[in-house]
Amino acid sequence: MFVNVTIKDVAKAAGVSVATVSRVINGSCAVTEEKVKAVREAIQDLGFNPNQMAHNLRKRETKNILVILPSTDHSFYSEILRGIEDGANHEYDIIISTSHSFLHTEIRLLAMLTNHLVDAAIILGSRLSGAQLDEYARHHHIALCSEGVEDSHLLTVLIDNEKAALEAVDRFIKSGINRVGLITTGMEISAPSSDNRLKGYLKALDYNGLKADTELIWRGDYSFGSGVKAAHHFSALRQPPQAVLCVSDTLAAGAIKGYSQKGIKAGKDVQICGFDNIPLCDMYSPTITTVSQPGYEMGKTVIEHIIKDIKNDIYTGETIMLAHSIVIRESAVL
Repeated sequence: MFVNVTIKDVAKAAGVSVATVSRVINGSCAVTEEKVKAVREAIQDLGFNPNQMAHNLRKRETKNILVILPSTDHSFYSEILRGIEDGANHEYDIIISTSHSFLHTEIRLLAMLTNHLVDAAIILGSRLSGAQLDEYARHHHIALCSEGVEDSHLLTVLIDNEKAALEAVDRFIKSGINRVGLITTGMEISAPSSDNRLKGYLKALDYNGLKADTELIWRGDYSFGSGVKAAHHFSALRQPPQAVLCVSDTLAAGAIKGYSQKGIKAGKDVQICGFDNIPLCDMYSPTITTVSQPGYEMGKTVIEHIIKDIKNDIYTGETIMLAHSIVIRESAVL
């Protein structure tokens, strides 16, 4: 028997509407013999179980899981989505929507939970507070992936961003570099991961007896252009940084470009490390040293855990920290 055959699959195979399939299953006489025959043949060929459809309706199951992205600009999300889709294993359909980091859009999308249009939701960057998310979790299956939310008690899968940034900066300092810059985001668009990477940066300086210099912290957005501007700023300083940690690979690529415009070569004149390990890192010149997040594993882990919660009708609020690594390429030798 085929797995997770839906009424939509039967309708498509029979060349009729979903409503027609439903009428045939319910024994309605308002269907031609030709269509009845086509539907029954499709049911038999596909191994569809009409009783399962009725069971799903009683349990109000949809076999749909909503994934909310804050934007479509970040290519790192594609690896997480690939893990989510593989982890769903054709048992659940994945509905992908984008909030564009607008709170009202996120709330509107989460109405799919309250309206029983999806069985669960996974959010890759939320604007809701921990208390608001916990309220959703009282009645629905909901999880966070790649970005946590302070004081929330949801199933959350991510890496230790503070520890990862601390390790990268500590490696710079241990190699003899004592002026390390940071390219991060501004308060109006900041994410918990960026905030924690800043904390790790500052801790690494403190642990090594170095004082933080505000001139060496550039705040912008996640764009390539912001990385370019940061490099221009750093290169104009009387005492420029010898190395720079960027909170995303896109920012690192922009910084490499910005420095090159000033005749400064990444990997030779200045060391640059990105964050995420997106495919661009291997394609850029010079190739980009980066803190690697296991995006695929994150996605697969969060979907497998939330499906387990759905099936067992439980609500776990565990935080699962996956391991990061540092991938050395041409832009920095850590």
